[in-house]
Amino acid sequence: MGDSAPRAASEALLPTPRPLPRRGGYGRFARWLLHTLFDIVPFPAEAVPQLAELSRKATLVYVLRSSSLLQLLYFNWTFWKLGLPIARAATGLGYRIFSPFARWYLGGPQIRAPSGGEAAHVVEAVRRGESAMVFLRAPRTVASSVVSLADPFPALVELQRAAPERPIALVPLTLLWRNRPKKLAGSWRDALFGDPEEPGALRTLVGYFNRKSSFAKVGEIVLLSDVTAMQPGAETDRVARRVRGWLHQHLAREVRVVTGPPLKRPERVIDETLRDLSLQRALAEIAEERGRSPESVEREARKDLKEIAARYQPLVVDILKLFLTFVFNRIYDGVDVDEQGMRRLVEASKKAPLILCPCHKSHIDYMILSMICDDYGLQPPHVAAGDNLDFWPVGRLLRAGGAYFIRRSFKGDRIYAATMGAYVKRLLQDGFTQEFFIEGGRSRTGKLLPPKYGMLTLEVEAWLTGVKPDAYFAPISISYEKMVEASAYQRELQGGEKRKEDAKALLSATKVLRSRYGRITIRVDEPISLAQLFRERGVDPKNCTAEEKKKIVQHLGLDIAAGINAAAPLAPMGLLCAVLLSHDKRALSEQEILERAGFLHTAARDCGAHGSADAAEPLILRAVESLVADGSLRRHEAGGARYYSVPEERRIALDYHKNGILHFLVAPAILAAALRSFRGQAAPHGELLRRAKEASRLTKYEFIFPPGHNFENTVGENFALLLRWGLAEREGDLVRAASGGARMLALLGELLRPFGEGVWLAVDSLRLLLAGPMAAREWTRQALDRGRAAYLAGRILRLEALTKPTLENALAMLRDRGVVVGARLQLTAEWSSEARLAALSDEVDLFLR
Repeated sequence: MGDSAPRAASEALLPTPRPLPRRGGYGRFARWLLHTLFDIVPFPAEAVPQLAELSRKATLVYVLRSSSLLQLLYFNWTFWKLGLPIARAATGLGYRIFSPFARWYLGGPQIRAPSGGEAAHVVEAVRRGESAMVFLRAPRTVASSVVSLADPFPALVELQRAAPERPIALVPLTLLWRNRPKKLAGSWRDALFGDPEEPGALRTLVGYFNRKSSFAKVGEIVLLSDVTAMQPGAETDRVARRVRGWLHQHLAREVRVVTGPPLKRPERVIDETLRDLSLQRALAEIAEERGRSPESVEREARKDLKEIAARYQPLVVDILKLFLTFVFNRIYDGVDVDEQGMRRLVEASKKAPLILCPCHKSHIDYMILSMICDDYGLQPPHVAAGDNLDFWPVGRLLRAGGAYFIRRSFKGDRIYAATMGAYVKRLLQDGFTQEFFIEGGRSRTGKLLPPKYGMLTLEVEAWLTGVKPDAYFAPISISYEKMVEASAYQRELQGGEKRKEDAKALLSATKVLRSRYGRITIRVDEPISLAQLFRERGVDPKNCTAEEKKKIVQHLGLDIAAGINAAAPLAPMGLLCAVLLSHDKRALSEQEILERAGFLHTAARDCGAHGSADAAEPLILRAVESLVADGSLRRHEAGGARYYSVPEERRIALDYHKNGILHFLVAPAILAAALRSFRGQAAPHGELLRRAKEASRLTKYEFIFPPGHNFENTVGENFALLLRWGLAEREGDLVRAASGGARMLALLGELLRPFGEGVWLAVDSLRLLLAGPMAAREWTRQALDRGRAAYLAGRILRLEALTKPTLENALAMLRDRGVVVGARLQLTAEWSSEARLAALSDEVDLFLR
């Protein structure tokens, strides 16, 4: 049967549904006891409708990995509560199934065959249309090492062939009392009390006391009727062995998704990494080139590995989770999680190693995603963290929680680079879930930063060695209603230096416990299969050239970035801040705010944003009250209406939230800015598109477009949106702004003003270079100072234009155009005149007047 199941039950052609089987019965005392014991253990709600529907059409046989009376008790009680069929016979429990209390776990007398053992009882129950439970093997203990459980599968295959009109559905079930990995080496406790994944009775009983953290899972259901139909001439024993083998592999994968691979000692991980053949070859080459002994080079590599490697400790993870739960409950109002997206991650992790690629907005990102994975039955990831966080005591705690540390740059250090690559390969080969931030560092602006390709290249190179058939990259959006680091970000954006993380900074950070920061929202886009990407690009992984690999990595990075943007929520706070920062009035009335937010909500949804069908006015008003409460918004009462204005010193903080939803609207906003540049006059359609492309070119480093979906490729559909929204009119080849849509057209165009003014400031500040070259940092400092003067004089209208990232992106654009070159900034000969710079300034100003 290989690694894939037969056709899923939902796809099969099944007979007409029959009524649900009778529930059986539990006495009053049994109901009270089972309720007390098991109601705290969650059962996946999404599986209930599927099982209920299937039970009307087929006989269910529940299959578990190792025998356990406690698991039989739990599942039968849970199924009885949910109106699902309960097991009336079971294998693997021996004399316990015949006890006087059998009614407690079977819901009635056991169904027994006239002759034969447990396997015969199971087959008899199924023959009568009742459900049964099959345990594949005994627990892994010394006492049960010689026990061989009854195998009902040959008889079930025969029964299915004899009665094909009544399908038998094999339902894999998993119940884990503890979601932590076992140790690879094992111990004497494992021999006596059972493997942690297949525990004996005593270990199961101890695990039961951890039931609040338990996981029940329903695996991929197999219809035995499909299996027999696909193999009509195969021997019964052969079919039964394949079915049993697939179920065993599937249940093992279900466990591995939750717990992760068995844990090795940190020293063993380092030793295995150092034995990697590619690393050994690289170290040998370096030793020969530098005239060093192989031993000294390997010692340096071992030292680097100790600097890099995680030291995952489940006990520390449990303690950290308790502490972080307390902290998050104190400072946040809750976490909104994309449950369907998390289920996609779980399904992907069953097929191949999973690499989580979230956006990076806060230091909270490291912790919240690991906690959410743990809550949803996914092994907490090994996280690539910057070595700036490797300070006492944070570094040791993060390392024990699964973090591995990577230098910000290791250009030129070939030993470190080779060692880092080998460690990533080891994580991939062992099957650990990993996490790294595709942007590299935290975004201070709220916009997604362009992807950095270093870690992505290491992951792709590791996969190309053939250690795994596939790997999945999962784009994840993490959004915050309020930022813990808001004040630090504002200081850095306005030219301040980033402060180093250390123990002193950690102690000062405790002040955040005195504030509330709203809600966190986590959304997940479709995981990207690396093997499928290679197939789609027509590249053979076994014969991949360096250039092909580079293009694949770049394409993958842009795909991940596009997935993060697509998954991002259409946050009410973002809509509100976009409205508040995109007008020239002294204040906006509450009614105007709601109208404009409603328009942006509709426009963003038309551009592909996920959000409710209505503008959710109560959520906008809730966001208004939140900003008023923390002083980011001032309320004024006049003329029987409420008006709101933004204090100047809070604009940059609100701009962060605006930028979080701007990617949905950037393409129509560029067209709106181009259309407004004609000042209400009609213009040829081609001229509008030329100006729009120029505006897009000026801000090319501010926004990320999916591969093949840049502004130029989508300009037609975006212009159609302006027509649909009533913002533009077209007569033949002429287009103009619609008179009835002037307010909303202005709103769209003004969304981009801070970036346009940032470009204008960068161009204006190039005059500083007419006197000669200047260091980039000094140029940025002086440019920001010129910008503050221009703001005070009214030449720049948006304070949020005066930020380092905006200037740096504008400078990157000017480098592309050949205006400026060099690490020490210098104008090229073509642009070394006041007249050329003035012309360029006028070109930018066209979109700002």
